[in-house]
Amino acid sequence: MPDAVTTRCGCPYCKIRGLVGPIMIITVGILFLFVQYSRYSIFDLWPILLIVLGVLLVAQALAPKQGHIG
Repeated sequence: MPDAVTTRCGCPYCKIRGLVGPIMIITVGILFLFVQYSRYSIFDLWPILLIVLGVLLVAQALAPKQGHIG
């Protein structure tokens, strides 16, 4: 079995890319929790998801790819 299959890339770009999904799920959970205890609805707060996604994509684009495993 080749080593490339078992080796994970540890560059900052790939680390941020791997965190996008979990951070979005956590953000959705926090938004639903906030909706339960405030006067806002989820329809008022959905732009926060776009803001968080945008911040993550900018961070990913600015992260160096030094040491990236193709």
